[in-house]
Amino acid sequence: MSKLSEKLKSGQTAIGSHVSLTDSTVTEILGDVGFDYLWIDTEHTSISLESLRNHLVAARACGVSAIVRVPEVSQVKAKPILEMGPAGIVFPQVNSYELACEAVAACKYPPVGNRGWGPRRAMHFGVDMTAQEYIAKANDDILTILQFENIQAYKDLDRILSIEGLDVILLGPCDLAASMGHIGDWHHPDVEQVVDDLFERTHKSGKKIGVSYGLCDEQELLQYQRRGVDMISIAAETDFIVKGSKDLFHTMKSVFTS
Repeated sequence: MSKLSEKLKSGQTAIGSHVSLTDSTVTEILGDVGFDYLWIDTEHTSISLESLRNHLVAARACGVSAIVRVPEVSQVKAKPILEMGPAGIVFPQVNSYELACEAVAACKYPPVGNRGWGPRRAMHFGVDMTAQEYIAKANDDILTILQFENIQAYKDLDRILSIEGLDVILLGPCDLAASMGHIGDWHHPDVEQVVDDLFERTHKSGKKIGVSYGLCDEQELLQYQRRGVDMISIAAETDFIVKGSKDLFHTMKSVFTS
């Protein structure tokens, strides 16, 4: 079981960050920082399957869980990534019950889903586990994470939460607000009302709920802490580079131009 799964099962909040650059050194550095998990994004980035493999190797080497966001709900897109052995798959824009069923099925072996067989790297090439041992645990150990990013999904929430094999509903507040006619205003009262209800109903169903967010201040984090968020992904390596370099630049400029 991954560190992320252990955190979720224990009722603790798992904290993570995002990876968007192709160089796996990023994952190595952030993993050593101490995050519970890293979200490696292949939806909005140029990370290829080969680059992704290197990220996952780096994550395993430094003991951090890695989840991977695929570009869309697609068994074809999810299959080679699952075979690399991530702790979970994130599906974006899951806006209906039917799409949610398709996403979950792509991650689970029969009879729960329709995942095909071929997990070479995922089962460590058979070095320290047999195929039977891998099959016995894979459906439970690999997290299926569905992003809630559109108000259309809200209309199907109860049916989505009833799906066997769904582990986490993950809020994307920026896209949710945009779908409600409040682009750039994810704290609009209408959006906040939906988010509060989403947290309440998801927890009532026994599922976990997370959020993906950009670089933010403590007050933003406290809002989700009060709601009882189970996993929270904040900022990305590009944010850290920009913030750190700007801080250093302004310090140097103040010293050498004074």
